[in-house]
Amino acid sequence: MDEKNFKSGFAVLAGLPNAGKSTLLNNLAGGLLSAVTNKPQTTRQNILAIADGDDYQVVFVDTPGFLTAQYKLQQTMAACVDRAVGEEADLVLFMVDASADYALNAKLVEKLKTVYCPIFLVLNKTDLVKDSAVLDALEARVKQDLPIQQTFRICAATGDGTAALKEAVVAAMPTSPAYFPPGQWTDRWERFYAAEFIREQIFQLYKKEIPYSTYVEIETFTEDLGPKNYIRANIHVERESQKPILIGKGGAAIAELRKRAQKRVEEFLGRKYRLELNVVVSPDWRNSSKMLEKFGYIVRDER
Repeated sequence: MDEKNFKSGFAVLAGLPNAGKSTLLNNLAGGLLSAVTNKPQTTRQNILAIADGDDYQVVFVDTPGFLTAQYKLQQTMAACVDRAVGEEADLVLFMVDASADYALNAKLVEKLKTVYCPIFLVLNKTDLVKDSAVLDALEARVKQDLPIQQTFRICAATGDGTAALKEAVVAAMPTSPAYFPPGQWTDRWERFYAAEFIREQIFQLYKKEIPYSTYVEIETFTEDLGPKNYIRANIHVERESQKPILIGKGGAAIAELRKRAQKRVEEFLGRKYRLELNVVVSPDWRNSSKMLEKFGYIVRDER
């Protein structure tokens, strides 16, 4: 490694829920590292995806969708965004859904006005906007609010425009040694991703409040045992009434969840697993500092 010419740094993805941050992260990192669903607020914690090259290392940071916190879990999610854009970023990628109302970004824009690093504007879902004049007007409006250095028009779902974005991100990184060993994809353990992909399938299969009321806790995670590889996960819900919904009539719903989640986990980990799911009622866990800290969230006083 030629440290004099090596570039390394943190590129933070910031945007509203469903702006497409997790899809873009997976695209830029070349792997399925962040859970992706069609529901907002899927991501609850900052997730790092590391992209290496011969002369660079970019640590992409997927943050929870920016929102106004209504309970303690969402306070921890908002804190993740604060920490990433305020303390960790060498570059912020401000992701805007080009097909949505830009005015909804107002509070996030105010936060981004306080950052000291460069900001790239990433207009996503441009395939849904047929008139380029609409995109031109949107770009001009954002530039009135923020000191945008470069703008990229992409479709994260198809990868259109993302190669040029990645090239520009690499160029914007400071000269620095790598932060992580070559070939490391992420800073998270495999059991974290097992939980994330189980939760991803909960978001895919269930409606209304169920996905948002669940937390997946990996109780047992064994590996290197060949066909005996085993994961036991507890799915925490907030109310007794949610438990039968998650299980379904005759256990049909949770059986389908187990099948899909096991397939997803095996695809990611590259080995076979037997997955067991158990439903636990943990009353109002999203507002319990004790439970949130047990689950690994950083709890701080309400702002």
